[in-house]
Amino acid sequence: MQKKIVSAFQHVFSFKADSFSPVMSENGDFFRLYLDYCTPGKNRELAVYGNEQPSPKVAYTERGYEIVYDGLIAEDGSRHDIRLTLFVSGQEDGSLAFSFEICNDSLARVNEVQYPLFDFERIEGDFEKDVLYLPDGLGRRVINPHLDTQLSHTEYMAADYVNIVKMYKYPGQLSMPWAALKSGKHTMYLAAHSKIWRQLSIITETEPREETHSRFIIGIASYPAVVPGETLAYDGFTLALFDGDWREGASLYRKWAESEWLSPIAHKKSIEKLNGWQRIIMKHQFGEIYCKYDDLPRLYRAGKKYGINMILLFAWWEEGMDNGYPNYMPADDLGGKEALTRAIKTINDEGGQVILYANGHIIDISTEYYKTEGYKYTTKDIDLNDYREHYMFSNSGTILKMGNKSFAAGCYGTTEWPEKIMEIEKRHLALGSNGTFFDQLGCGFYLCFDNTHSHGNRIDIDPELRLPTAKKIHESLNEDQWFGTEWVIDRMSPHVDFTHGCGCGMTYTKDAYPYLFRYAFPEIITSNRFIHDEKKGWKNHLNYAFVFGLIYDVAIYRCRSSLENAPGFGEYVKKLVDMRREHLNHFIYGKFDTPSIDLPDKVWGAEYSYGGETVLALWNDTEADFTLPSGRDAGKILKPGDVQVFYV
Repeated sequence: MQKKIVSAFQHVFSFKADSFSPVMSENGDFFRLYLDYCTPGKNRELAVYGNEQPSPKVAYTERGYEIVYDGLIAEDGSRHDIRLTLFVSGQEDGSLAFSFEICNDSLARVNEVQYPLFDFERIEGDFEKDVLYLPDGLGRRVINPHLDTQLSHTEYMAADYVNIVKMYKYPGQLSMPWAALKSGKHTMYLAAHSKIWRQLSIITETEPREETHSRFIIGIASYPAVVPGETLAYDGFTLALFDGDWREGASLYRKWAESEWLSPIAHKKSIEKLNGWQRIIMKHQFGEIYCKYDDLPRLYRAGKKYGINMILLFAWWEEGMDNGYPNYMPADDLGGKEALTRAIKTINDEGGQVILYANGHIIDISTEYYKTEGYKYTTKDIDLNDYREHYMFSNSGTILKMGNKSFAAGCYGTTEWPEKIMEIEKRHLALGSNGTFFDQLGCGFYLCFDNTHSHGNRIDIDPELRLPTAKKIHESLNEDQWFGTEWVIDRMSPHVDFTHGCGCGMTYTKDAYPYLFRYAFPEIITSNRFIHDEKKGWKNHLNYAFVFGLIYDVAIYRCRSSLENAPGFGEYVKKLVDMRREHLNHFIYGKFDTPSIDLPDKVWGAEYSYGGETVLALWNDTEADFTLPSGRDAGKILKPGDVQVFYV
């Protein structure tokens, strides 16, 4: 019967092209469950492997495959009264939809379901030639994902002697819930098209490293946490096969998003003024003061001369950076409330903006707020304890490197935590600010096991619960007030005015592939990240940001200083800002695409089409001249190290 199931899953790949004939592992898994007895001392991750189950009922109807297990056997031999039904159905667009239903009459909770899983002995060619495209941040291109997964061996922490697993969490590390696996002439697209915004993971696996028989597994892990007595269904898992490349997957995801949750993204006209910001920390995590409120106009002017017309103001409150959350009150030792409001007004009068920092995710556990009430509004782990985050920022000593601050995470499944976020926003606007940057609102998602919160037993909907607050903030602001958060995420980013970049693709790295997110969501305004001074190669990172339409996070000496102390950096940013503003409509409102011409290795490019006109942003990171081969600017030369915009 197991071979019959494998044969059925082998058959699904014939829906697009007969030439695509991967070899499935004969005794591979196409699903796994992980059970939890919720009892101290009991196994918390008891595996149920698909290939170890008794024969299911398999039916093929006009709706597709229906595979039913009336009971399940765990890896320790225990039997569980869990009815699992797996569905596979064809869609009009040629894709396949996967779903499952669990009826749990056992004594265990079904925490995790890995389905669908595709367990390959071979895909279309050698594993070494496969390429996995992942929306990790803006995008990552993984050459030979089999080897990449093999190198993720934990040595100690996991059961790597069974299989080596690499997981990519969404939302968070992944900005979109899909992956595109290129093998030979075909691309396999695997995604979660779920109406409810849930947490999940895309996983890759290989055989143990001492195993001689190679295999590669890719699949989706979801976290339904089905308690005894519950019946629950999840759907939306999608597989498609393309003769083309990842762009067809990105287009399919965008089309689905528009059909389910994405409204047209309309920017405020005022956002056209945003070229980037100086990110300034006023009082560091360990207490050192770098500037005071009266210094802010001067620091603003230091950026304005280079086209950077906003200050993203961190650590402006009494306790300093990463302290006192969620208090955020002006500090006497920085000059007092009147000095802060005066500085903001001065900057506004000179045409600039000041966005005040707050954290939309964590609570300082040393505060009275946490001790008296905040502890009731936090996300809880599998043992119903607070998730804890520990920051270790320090000066030049060592004691704070061993542990400085401890935080708990607020849960948006309570009434009080979203109300606190809205209260913070109102206080910031009352100070005259141009809005709030809510750090980590777009990342830092947790599975919350506290069923007294509004999410009940659904541990995986932290993302869905955050959306109403984000929408409420965005809708409450006027044309000249902006709302931002950290990390590009498909469903959160449309509800903010700008995103502070984080993750892969925000700087120039070997595996960065920012085309993925920019192609799917070109409207999203996001910044580059992690360039803190004129370190080796700093111009490369700025050139890269320009090509991919990123605005500039100017964080000199990791936010401790300003462009006053980095004029060379400022002059180069100004060159790029001025060039971007010459083609502003293309960069903000244009359709993003990959270059329509073939480019040599290390010549980076992206096209932007607007109003019937297409421009090509190019950066030459080689040591040879590059001559534009075609288009309106054919014959023009891009010198080594240079960046320019050409007309196509």
